[in-house]
Amino acid sequence: MQLRYQDHPVTTFTISPRTREVQAYWRNIEQCIAWSAAHGATGILLFEGNDTYISPWVAAQVAFERTTALVPLIAVNPIYAHPFQVAKLVSSYAQVYRRRTYLNMITGTALSYLQAFNDELDHEQRYARVGEYVQVIRALLASDAPVSFSGHYYQLREMQLEPGLPSELQPEFFFAGASEAAARSAALVDGTLMTMLGPELAASLAPAQRGIHLGLVARRRGSDAWASAERLFPEDRRGARVQELTMKNTDSVWKQRMFKAAQLGESAQPGYWLRPFRDFKADCPYFVGSHEEVGALLAALVRGGIRHIILDIPCAEEEFANVERAFRCAQEMLD
Repeated sequence: MQLRYQDHPVTTFTISPRTREVQAYWRNIEQCIAWSAAHGATGILLFEGNDTYISPWVAAQVAFERTTALVPLIAVNPIYAHPFQVAKLVSSYAQVYRRRTYLNMITGTALSYLQAFNDELDHEQRYARVGEYVQVIRALLASDAPVSFSGHYYQLREMQLEPGLPSELQPEFFFAGASEAAARSAALVDGTLMTMLGPELAASLAPAQRGIHLGLVARRRGSDAWASAERLFPEDRRGARVQELTMKNTDSVWKQRMFKAAQLGESAQPGYWLRPFRDFKADCPYFVGSHEEVGALLAALVRGGIRHIILDIPCAEEEFANVERAFRCAQEMLD
């Protein structure tokens, strides 16, 4: 799952699939780590939240120890940790494993979870806070001297993290979101805004867009890909009802947009599929097609400016192998 375009590498991160089964939760992460490494992904996205069974920082350590090159993309929400703690963990990983950590900055979680934390900030304020959060982390990791910071949400007075990190091990920051507030926060700290694949596919990319999130099912022939997709994600009315309930417990802009599109059955380019999202099986849209069709989409996204891809792949090694073949097709188109 490696791509290069005009001498620029494209990073690819996989996702451990959603499950509420305690035993399956960790097994899925272990399998995703192994298959991601075997099929050439850059790393794996590890989730954070009240409803995650394993801390992403624990899972990240396993990824470091069981692979030679895989890097974690760790979801970070300011409600769970002070920025000094995050900087300390990133620094510790860099010293022990000599690999970079990527951070996926999030502000959203279920509104009921925010209430449990007594966090009363609104959507715009949470993105403003996460922008400050990243500024503090960067300052602590980059400075050899004590850091003072005076913001609206964080204040530091002569705080120092030792040792500082060399530039090649400094973390990269992704910002999950589709709102103007998310875009402002990402631009403030020169982070990468990660948005969902739109129904117009590559034609929906914004001029400065560098990150995309999508799911993939690929096979040698398009008809086989769709047959596999139907088997992997059969109609699930119960899941659809659960998704409908979760929409009443979120203020996420991208989730609201996708839910509306799924409910209305809006027209989209061939291959674009929202059933996994509609039925609470994925947090992103899927694209289904032959290796060449998926490769053409990936190549078009990269030509359009995408340099970071988060992939939702069904939890089976066959699926990872087929996606890797699609990436090879994409690379041939980009060469």
